[in-house]
Amino acid sequence: MEFSLSLDGVTVTSDDHLETLRRCGGYYTCPKAEGRRFGPLVGYAGRYDASDGSKKQWVGEVYANFAMAEEYPHVLFHYARRLKSLLLPYIGDVDVFCGAPIGGYDITKMLGLVCGRRAVKAEKEVTALKTETSREQSRLVFARHAITLGLRYAIVEDVCHNFSTTAELVKLIESDGGIVSVIVCLLNRSLTVRKRFTIAPGDSSYPVVSLVDVPIPEYRQDDPAVADDVAAGNVVLKPKNEWPRLMEAMARNRAEFLLARQRNPLAGLQFKGV
Repeated sequence: MEFSLSLDGVTVTSDDHLETLRRCGGYYTCPKAEGRRFGPLVGYAGRYDASDGSKKQWVGEVYANFAMAEEYPHVLFHYARRLKSLLLPYIGDVDVFCGAPIGGYDITKMLGLVCGRRAVKAEKEVTALKTETSREQSRLVFARHAITLGLRYAIVEDVCHNFSTTAELVKLIESDGGIVSVIVCLLNRSLTVRKRFTIAPGDSSYPVVSLVDVPIPEYRQDDPAVADDVAAGNVVLKPKNEWPRLMEAMARNRAEFLLARQRNPLAGLQFKGV
C-alpha cells in the first residue's frame, strides 16, 4: 500500500503524537512564563457543583482537538498503525472495533483497516432538548449498526477523561450480548485511570490502551491557580467553537514567550512546538 508521511505540509513524527496533532492545528497549550499566561485557559466537558448551586465547567491549560487530525487521513493512518503495535497483546481477543460518538468514529475505521477487523459505531440519541436552565440530555444507542451476540468488542474513543461515555458504552454492548475486551483511545488524560478501567468496585476491569497517556490537570474555576484568569475573562469555555482564537493566541504570543525564555531560560516556560 502506498503511504505518504506528509500531506499539505503536515508531516507526522514517529513518536511525538501530540506534536503531530499540533502540526494539524489541533493542539493547544497555554503559553506561560514566570507564572503569567499569554493565552486563555480552556473549558473541559466535565462539570462540578459550584458553591452557588450551579454547574460549572472544569478548566485547564491544554486541549487536544483530534477533530483537526481527521482532515488528514495519513495522520489517522499513522496513529492507527502505532495503536496496532500497542494492541498486540489484546488483538486476538478483538472481533470488532466500536467507535464512541463522535470522536472515535474515524480512528475506528482506520483501526479496522490496519488490524483486519470489522468496525461499527454507537450513536447519541437525544432524550431531552436543551432549555434555558438545563443541558441537552442524550443516551447511547446502536441505530445504524448492531451488536452481535458473543462477539468481542474494542471500544474506541479519541480522548478518555472521566470514562463516563466508556462506562455507558460498556453497559450497552454487554446488555446486547457483546463482550468488551479492551478500551482504546488516542489520548488518555485521566487523572485516575491508567492501564485498567473498572466501572465500580467489584466489577470487571478492562485494559486501557492509549496512544498517548498523559494526565492533564484540571481546576475548579475558583481554584487559586486559575481564579484570576477566570475573573479577567481569560478563558474559552467552548474551545472547539473558538478554536481559531486559541490558535491565534498561540501564534500572537510566541514572540513574547521567546523573549521571556531568553530572559530566564530556567523559569519552567511552557510553549508546545517552540
